[in-house]
Amino acid sequence: MHSPLPALIAAVALLGACFAACAAPEPTGGDGEAVVIEVMSFNLRWAPDPEPNDWSTRQELVLELLRAEAPAVVGLQESRTEYLDALLPQLPQYAAYPTAGKRQNTILYCKRRFRLDATTSDADNARVDAPAADWGQGSVRLPRSARLVDERSGLGFYVYNNHFDHRFVASRLWSARVLIDRIRERSFDDPVILTGDFNAQSDDPALAVLRGKSPTGGPEGEGDRPLRFVDTFRQLHPAATAVGTYHDFLGIRFGRRIDYVLAGPGIRVRSARILRFGRDGRYPSDHFPVAATLLLEVADASATPSSPNVKAADDLDPRAAAQIASGGCPFGVSP
Repeated sequence: MHSPLPALIAAVALLGACFAACAAPEPTGGDGEAVVIEVMSFNLRWAPDPEPNDWSTRQELVLELLRAEAPAVVGLQESRTEYLDALLPQLPQYAAYPTAGKRQNTILYCKRRFRLDATTSDADNARVDAPAADWGQGSVRLPRSARLVDERSGLGFYVYNNHFDHRFVASRLWSARVLIDRIRERSFDDPVILTGDFNAQSDDPALAVLRGKSPTGGPEGEGDRPLRFVDTFRQLHPAATAVGTYHDFLGIRFGRRIDYVLAGPGIRVRSARILRFGRDGRYPSDHFPVAATLLLEVADASATPSSPNVKAADDLDPRAAAQIASGGCPFGVSP
């Protein structure tokens, strides 16, 4: 009598392979002429905390995470100046925007891959579009934007980094409407990526605006055709349940999901995940960062007036080329 064990093992292996293939479907279409970009959103935690959650303890965990993931673009929230002063000298592959002033919502980008188009990026966010009475009792939270240009292809794209109010729906709703207004006013019709701690779960009206499921209304109330942004994580993991991103240094997975990478029209999603990195019960922040690998088509890059600055491909060593091909920022390689 033959043992059924080998057949059972084969069946389990086949089922596991099917699950792996089906859990995160590949985006439609081949990569073709696409720029692959690994994007992270990461709230660093503003408030000072006692040990073991103080910044001096968490700093090494933040560095370890960024080095391991090596994202090409990072939207940081609650990024104190002293945090950036400690991190950036140890992350020479990155440049930060803005470089001075209010830096709570700093954008990091890979210097080896991108250049900043400072003429169309907005660092000061001085303009407030809504009457104060219409913001509820929350704080006015405006986006920080940077236009980056891929040095190899010449493709430009925008990153809007956000940190919405944590108390009032009305404030978050106005922030979403102002964000859409800013995006409409951008100088070039380039792809748009949103990062942020939106302090909003999936059923929040602010996210409905960003997904194009609710009339945006302009900042003064005029209606307009909605822009539609994709929740990168839910696109690939629609049935996932352990999706919390705020964990209050406890590492729990069933908390609120309030951190997002959202992809605008023309951007395909290759992967999306929640980064639950920790060591010995300690975590880099009270939020889990989130990341997505995005594909931006370059077919029209040659038609973009601002993107003629293309570097030769032969200036990359194989390791750097592989890291860039996977969407990341080459660590351990001179920027």
